[in-house]
Amino acid sequence: MNQSLRIVGCRAGSPLYNQPASGSILRTERGSVLFDCGPGVLVSLTDEEVATLQAVVITHRHADHCLDLMALAYRLLFPAPKKPLPLIGPPSLNAMIEGYDALFGIASLPTLHHPISMAFNFIPVIPGQEFEIEGFGKFSTCLMHHPIETMAVKSFDYRFAITADGAYTDSLQSFCNGCDLLVSEATYPDGNGRHIEAHGHMTAEQCAQLAERANVQRLVVSHLSDPTDSESTMEIVRRHFSNEAVLGAPGLIFSC
Repeated sequence: MNQSLRIVGCRAGSPLYNQPASGSILRTERGSVLFDCGPGVLVSLTDEEVATLQAVVITHRHADHCLDLMALAYRLLFPAPKKPLPLIGPPSLNAMIEGYDALFGIASLPTLHHPISMAFNFIPVIPGQEFEIEGFGKFSTCLMHHPIETMAVKSFDYRFAITADGAYTDSLQSFCNGCDLLVSEATYPDGNGRHIEAHGHMTAEQCAQLAERANVQRLVVSHLSDPTDSESTMEIVRRHFSNEAVLGAPGLIFSC
């Protein structure tokens, strides 16, 4: 079976240097599932990926993980509306959906009165609960240590996990145990002068330790706050992680 996870974008905060913010897409013969939809993600999806989209998972409502959701809703609804897709995320995502729809709905177009609500069927998932996507199996979630409600996501069938944003915790390590592929944030190269715990992010060393202790086979290092830290970040990661580690970049494809 031909199945893969493609990194669409992995910038923290905003798009930069032609790199979108956070987004990954699972592609199989059954279609595609999008995980996070930060700014720049939509224009980086292929027509086939959009046409075969079966569901969208949003890990939390920070802009660099969900800002393109409105743009995606417009694409799904205009000029001709498509069947609503499942939109899975933590319950607090609903406030963003309502706010977006109130701001960006188009009163003169019936199919765009409430774009996100009309393009998607929102399915709230409390972090820590499991959910299922038809044709793609079961997924589990983990509550992340982050300033707002955030969930990491793990696939049972395809054996990958995406941390989204959050600090290192023992529960996250347990959650990631045994994954073949881990896409993990490493927002900062180190903790010098940074409020890691309060801000709810990981350093390069913590990212590597998470992967090492969870016995992950392949690590994708993502969500760097400053691209100029890439080299130093990867040097630190490779000192503390013994298996394959790569710097996340748009277009990278991993079999799963």
